[in-house]
Amino acid sequence: MASLDKHIAQLIRQYGPYVVGLFIMYKITASMVRRAYPYGYAWFLNRLADRYNRGMWRQKEELFTDLPDIKKQFEKGADVEEKFTILEIGVGSGANFKYYPEGTSVIAIEPKEQFKTYLEENADQFPGVKITEVVWCNAEDMKEVPDESVSAVVCTLVLCSVLDIDLVLKEVKRVLKSGGRFYFMEHVFQPERSFTHYTQRLLNPLQVKFGDNCHLTRETWKNIDKAGFAEVRYKRFSAYKMPSIIRPHLMGTATK
Repeated sequence: MASLDKHIAQLIRQYGPYVVGLFIMYKITASMVRRAYPYGYAWFLNRLADRYNRGMWRQKEELFTDLPDIKKQFEKGADVEEKFTILEIGVGSGANFKYYPEGTSVIAIEPKEQFKTYLEENADQFPGVKITEVVWCNAEDMKEVPDESVSAVVCTLVLCSVLDIDLVLKEVKRVLKSGGRFYFMEHVFQPERSFTHYTQRLLNPLQVKFGDNCHLTRETWKNIDKAGFAEVRYKRFSAYKMPSIIRPHLMGTATK
């Protein structure tokens, strides 16, 4: 027994500092990764948004094609000081600004402040679109935005990752003026049994864990259908230039 204790003590003296050093390095590295991850993820999403726009520009032009008409509709007879205002949920780096009409004011909703630099850089490229306010919050609770204060709400590739879709849609309806329009484009679940269907189901837990709560199996059109909008128009389509697991898409509008 004494010999065993002596042997253990020798191992501790020999390898103890090494183990303690490894543990300290692990804690330091883990802390650095946790701090760096939000910035790295923001950089990744900024790059991804550029790639997405290159592959989906036709669909985005189709989605936003009536924005100039909606702008004229709300500006007609409005106070001279009142600007056509779009509230964009999950604005990120401002990848949709290129599709907004000249003279548009934007209220930007974004939970991740790490996008601030990218948002400012992109906004400088579109001087005709003015960010009037940036609210760093989740879309489920936009209490800083008054009731019936915006003419349009835009949401692209966001409803896949929010915590509560129905609560977000309730907030969208609250902030929209009567006759205002909600524009959305999302990757969604492929409900029909297929290779994509089963792949989405298989990979969804990993996607949620490592993809910032992004879900592959949300049937978002069902939430929009039951949200209580006066008119809902959308189509489901396959985004062939996207990876297969996010190829099933939904785009459309909902009018209050």
